[in-house]
Amino acid sequence: MAKMLKITQVKSVINSLYDKHRPVMTALGFTRNYRTLYKKDTPQIRGMIHKVQHLVVWESIEEKDVPALAKKGAGYTVLDKGTTRS
Repeated sequence: MAKMLKITQVKSVINSLYDKHRPVMTALGFTRNYRTLYKKDTPQIRGMIHKVQHLVVWESIEEKDVPALAKKGAGYTVLDKGTTRS
């Protein structure tokens, strides 16, 4: 099984360094607070998380632990009320 990362945005990018952090959060796929993304565990994703580590909470999980609702696209996203977006 492949390793996945469960990433949740817990802080807004409003008061962070605009030029450095907002593009990284957009590249990860975040649009608002308290959204959860499931991404494959790659060095590129880990580097992005390291850059914005004060804005997100993450954990390493197995691919089988990703919710069935989230498995629609390449980068899995679980929205607030159980709906999904890829």
